[in-house]
Amino acid sequence: MRVLVIDDEKFVADTLVLILKQFGREATAAYNGSSALESAELFRPNVVISDVIMPGMNGIETCKKIQTKFPKCHILLFSGQAATSDLIREARKEGFNWELLAKPIEPEELLSKLDSFNKA
Repeated sequence: MRVLVIDDEKFVADTLVLILKQFGREATAAYNGSSALESAELFRPNVVISDVIMPGMNGIETCKKIQTKFPKCHILLFSGQAATSDLIREARKEGFNWELLAKPIEPEELLSKLDSFNKA
């Protein structure tokens, strides 16, 4: 499983990548929407885990572009900010029904979600 982690907080993205690699996932990080789009082209992830609130292109906009290009890619969003609910609601109106995890993400919960994608 190839996982692209997107978060403007470098420490958060890098920590998630380390955890994923420790549990046998192939993972890489991107720190903004533009670099995430470039990484997705090269890395071709099965799963994207993205923060929602980021400067420039937010996680919703980024994931819409990634999933449009790679329709089978699973998307998991995470955020520690209340402002995400409006963005998620708008994305759902457009047919993007992604799950939102709260920060901080518990590694066990994240790994369980990833494992559920293999069963789907």
